[in-house]
Amino acid sequence: MGIFGFSKLLKEILLPNYPMPTFFFFIGLILGTVPMIFNKVMQTKDGQKKFNVYSIIPFVVFFAVMIALSFLNTDNSSSQIQLDFVSWIYLFLGSALAAMCMIIPGVSGSMILMILGLYSSVLGAVADIFKNFSGSIMILIPAGLGIIFGLIGGAKLIDICLKKFPQMTFAAILGLMLGSLLSIYNNSGFQFNVQGIIAVFTLLLGFAVAFIFGNDKIKDKFAKKKEN
Repeated sequence: MGIFGFSKLLKEILLPNYPMPTFFFFIGLILGTVPMIFNKVMQTKDGQKKFNVYSIIPFVVFFAVMIALSFLNTDNSSSQIQLDFVSWIYLFLGSALAAMCMIIPGVSGSMILMILGLYSSVLGAVADIFKNFSGSIMILIPAGLGIIFGLIGGAKLIDICLKKFPQMTFAAILGLMLGSLLSIYNNSGFQFNVQGIIAVFTLLLGFAVAFIFGNDKIKDKFAKKKEN
């Protein structure tokens, strides 16, 4: 419901007319989640606050990978993927990776699609499914299969990593998040004008939303009020 309900809003209104505020809202969501993930990086299996020096390695590796991807492929809102066998394989693998990232705390699947250059094609296919069913379904079939594969296969892998190497796994997640900011910023086309000023406020709004929903102390307060 969320995907179909917001696809037209994003494709036809927000991204074409207000790209800077929209992308900066995404940046705010990511930054607002950083404190929660950082606390996980600093927390051992037994709940003690202790930094694992080896966590630096996965952080640097995944941060560097995301920075490299941001230079290799920047999503274009007007581009559409070509419908051929190679593109279908790329759609399948990209969607599987995005689905795996969706179940990682603090990492956005749409962000991964954006970095891989697939976001516009998938978003357009969802938004135009009733206008151009045959064209949309040729994109959504490999993307949907990739999402199913990524969710089923990725859930087990991520579960193992979080149980056996929690600090290093969260450090890798933190690297993914911070490294993705460059790609999203590049897509925003930021300029210091009226939209740019509004974008700063949407960034703060996104940060506040993510921080509130990700803060354990705030959630505990709400839970206690609900019990009372």
